[in-house]
Amino acid sequence: MKFHPRMVVLKNGETLLIREVDVSDAKRVVEYMKTVTAETVFNITAPDEVFDVSTEKKLIKMFRENPRDLMIVGELRGEIVSILSLRGFTRKRTSHAGEMSISVKKKYWGIGIGTAMMKAMIEWAKREGFERIQLEVFKSNERAINLYKKMGFVEEGLKRRAVRLEDGRYEDVLVMALLLD
Repeated sequence: MKFHPRMVVLKNGETLLIREVDVSDAKRVVEYMKTVTAETVFNITAPDEVFDVSTEKKLIKMFRENPRDLMIVGELRGEIVSILSLRGFTRKRTSHAGEMSISVKKKYWGIGIGTAMMKAMIEWAKREGFERIQLEVFKSNERAINLYKKMGFVEEGLKRRAVRLEDGRYEDVLVMALLLD
């Protein structure tokens, strides 16, 4: 079953539209990704690695065609302010699980967008039979870690020096997971 759009009232009183991404969103998704990858170092993707529109269209099409994958966007006043993706694993022994990632434009941090997006994804994942959702997050990204813990994720491991930034510094990455009932 695919994702059902929903409206969520945020802490600032504005209404966030959460919906499945569409191929027609590709140009706006690329613009969004160029913005969020330049705002913080907390993304694995560097700004110069953002896909072009043609490649993004193919990626969105793949997400939409695979019933075990989900990509949703959060929109405020028509602007994409958040993207969340969940990819279901395809091997028999891990097909109960998937890996998620989320980003929110920095100017919209702290008003409940991440929470709303994750709640929507978790509800969908439960309906789709997922039993486990995992993610990776920079150990220094306290804001994201606090969100994940609030949503029920627990730390499972640490990947030391997993990411090397452009300035030569290394970042450790936490592995976190949520077991769904």
